[in-house]
Amino acid sequence: MFKDFLISKKEIANIKITPKNPLALTCEKITQSPRTVNTAQVKSATENITLIDIEEIILPDLVLHTIEFVLKDFFLYMHQTGLYNRQFKLWKALGNVTQASVFQLQKGLFSKKDLNAKIVHFYIAPNSPCVSIVIDENEHQQNFEIYSAQILKKGSISRLRGILYFFSGNPRPEFIKKLHLITHADGPILKYESILVEHEDIRLDAISYCESTDKYKFSPVYPELRASKKEILQS
Repeated sequence: MFKDFLISKKEIANIKITPKNPLALTCEKITQSPRTVNTAQVKSATENITLIDIEEIILPDLVLHTIEFVLKDFFLYMHQTGLYNRQFKLWKALGNVTQASVFQLQKGLFSKKDLNAKIVHFYIAPNSPCVSIVIDENEHQQNFEIYSAQILKKGSISRLRGILYFFSGNPRPEFIKKLHLITHADGPILKYESILVEHEDIRLDAISYCESTDKYKFSPVYPELRASKKEILQS
């Protein structure tokens, strides 16, 4: 679509992701034997993560909090709920990332205008992201497919294991319906795997956020974990 063609992204920051203490428990080590560790150990591993802004760019709080949520809280959440069993490649990628690049989405052919959205690519190996997130600051979820298309371009998804879509406020019914259509959500187990129909090795998770006092609150909303934990854990 022509409107998709007019959207581009501009790199605005690079962040190095490294353990504070390499000899202590790390998320990488956790992914090697996830069934042998408890919640306290996973939490300890996430607290061992440090983010280093390579270019010392002052990023918006929302971007920094979102990156920290993905690498720490969401990683822990997937282990606690058993969702990591259904999306293991995505979860393992999160535990092994070493760098993140932040991009500002823009629209226009000759005169570029910043959009209320950013993309963050996480890397294990250079040049090919393993996990990508969209941070949509609009008051609706209408641009989800347009923004996701910037991630799913051919030639740049060979190692991509998942997309996390962050949006403001509560999910609209039509948005959830759209997510059901583009993932295999018709099966009792497949709905937790949340596989993109057109990209069999890529998972999709949607997370809402809202600003609360001086920080942000994040709430995973898709896939919905309404079934018993036993069902989610089923292998």
